[in-house]
Amino acid sequence: MGVEKSGDVYIKTDSVNPTNTELEALSLEWLASGMQSGGAHVVPVVDVERGSISTRAVLSTRCTSDAAFQFGRALAWTHAEGSDFFGQAPTGWEGDGWMGRSELTYVDRPGVHDGWGDFYAQERILPHLPIAVDNGAIDKSGMQVVERLCERLRDRDFDTPQPALVRDVASRIHGDLWTGNVIWTRTSELDWAPEEAGFGSSEEELPEVVGVLIDPAAHGGHAEKDLADLGVFGQPHWEQIYAGYNEESPLESGWQERIGLHQLHILMVHANLFGGSYGYEAVLTAKKYI
Repeated sequence: MGVEKSGDVYIKTDSVNPTNTELEALSLEWLASGMQSGGAHVVPVVDVERGSISTRAVLSTRCTSDAAFQFGRALAWTHAEGSDFFGQAPTGWEGDGWMGRSELTYVDRPGVHDGWGDFYAQERILPHLPIAVDNGAIDKSGMQVVERLCERLRDRDFDTPQPALVRDVASRIHGDLWTGNVIWTRTSELDWAPEEAGFGSSEEELPEVVGVLIDPAAHGGHAEKDLADLGVFGQPHWEQIYAGYNEESPLESGWQERIGLHQLHILMVHANLFGGSYGYEAVLTAKKYI
């Protein structure tokens, strides 16, 4: 996969999984529909073809406390666009997809899984376990820890309601929202965005800096996952993102204790792809919930 800047666009090419660029375009468009309702800014697709996608170049700057708070408010409205079931793919996509170089499974109809926990265990955690064991990132005892947690997930021990604004079974989530997949940019640079984008329900002016979503692995999921993923590798003003989100769309009580649970997917993906200490982190996180 390669990325280069040409004028006011970024061009990403993928010769290994050439249909990945088509999925990325559909994912960005699926998330971008929330901008009309005040949802978070999403980088616009300029052009897409098999193996190549061009998106608008976004100039980056520093995140501020005000920007993080407002991003949390806007993200709540992106999630509130909703999804019919856990694992639903962006509109127009059929089959499975990718999260980086790791496979990302989609579900093709409602009723396949008995709630969020069953979906999360079967489609987001367990598929990565054999590879992480084979590459040495997770040993036999660690494998058993992850499997025990997945039993609890399938038993719905951790199923909780979506945030207040979400009226559907699942939220419309970014799915890979680590800190690098939010570009902080000056509001004055966003002449391409709908007027409503980024406001949430606020009637005040946007701060000088706002967050823009890029590189999604979008699907129907739990809103708490996107918020949790932001903290996996460190996110400036992470607490302000949560504060803005909770003001706009309150999370179910106990959300603080569930952060690690929702981070486990991205940790398992990294244990799968990169091995090393990521397996240890994944097992340590899973232990907290068994």
